[in-house]
Amino acid sequence: MIVFMWFFLLFIIIGLGLILCPKEYVWTLDDVSGRATEKSSYVALRGTVYDVTDFMKQKHGTSAYTSTMDLILQSFSGNDINASFPIPVRVACPQFVTAKDDPNYLYFYPVQGASEVDPDQANMFQHTMNRDPTSKKLQDPNFFAKYALPTLQKFKKGGVVWKFDWINSMYKDQSKYWRVINKEVFNLQPYFDASKGGLNVNKKYNILDSRLEEIMDQNGFGTADVTKDWDGISWDAATRESNYNCMKNLFYVGDVDDRQSVRCLFTNYMLLAFACVLMLVVLVKFLTALQFGNKKRPVPPSKFVVCQVPCYTEDDESLIKTINSLTALEYQDNNKLIFLICD
Repeated sequence: MIVFMWFFLLFIIIGLGLILCPKEYVWTLDDVSGRATEKSSYVALRGTVYDVTDFMKQKHGTSAYTSTMDLILQSFSGNDINASFPIPVRVACPQFVTAKDDPNYLYFYPVQGASEVDPDQANMFQHTMNRDPTSKKLQDPNFFAKYALPTLQKFKKGGVVWKFDWINSMYKDQSKYWRVINKEVFNLQPYFDASKGGLNVNKKYNILDSRLEEIMDQNGFGTADVTKDWDGISWDAATRESNYNCMKNLFYVGDVDDRQSVRCLFTNYMLLAFACVLMLVVLVKFLTALQFGNKKRPVPPSKFVVCQVPCYTEDDESLIKTINSLTALEYQDNNKLIFLICD
């Protein structure tokens, strides 16, 4: 029984927490920004964190633009580097932008990254086709998925997470187009900057479904989480998938950080409750053990008592001490008999 209780307690302390909230390898941008040294260099890119500590020490880049460790430490380490890897809209959303719309893959949204880093001010190299015409890899419109991502995948550390309160503050207080759908975080600021800008001729930047644009642009109504609105749109599966994939390829920046949710903190709360109960029990026992006022003397027993004292080789002094101690017992004298046996 005791062994079973021990195993049960271990399950509550260790196992239950892992079942309710499995361990996640996730990072915030604050965590990433703290890894910007030669010995530990992390970057965040499209919702994923990569450890480029070893990669930046290797020779890479193009013949015209050779990357160095100092350059990566200065411009990339500890940062969100979405702006360095823009994806042509025709590649990210082929259902909405065709070869007729953009034959040369020159159609980009002004992505500045999840943290809205300006690539020019940050001196970030932009991996685009026109940056280095001598590079065959950069001339491939699908450079990110075909070359960059497989290389970085080897150095993957985990996902990027964002606190929902911060996301909601971006939406409510700063009028930014940060939205959450099924705990996935999307930064649609570049999309609405382009679609509401003066260069949006013939609405070429309005590629998403108008119903989706409507729930993304609610002028501060509700919260940044539009999951219910997303689920409530009446559209066919193909249209839903096309819009989702387009958003995921271009504007996905991570997931909602739920490590402080009730589900993940449930075992902590339960252990705290157990500790409080134990403390309450100890406190009650302590208070009941306290003696306030004079101690009441017990009522002398009224039963007849026989005190038998065998004597063998004891001297007179020992016998006297024994008899005196017996006479001092708290029994009534008329009910007490001291019986001495001398051998």
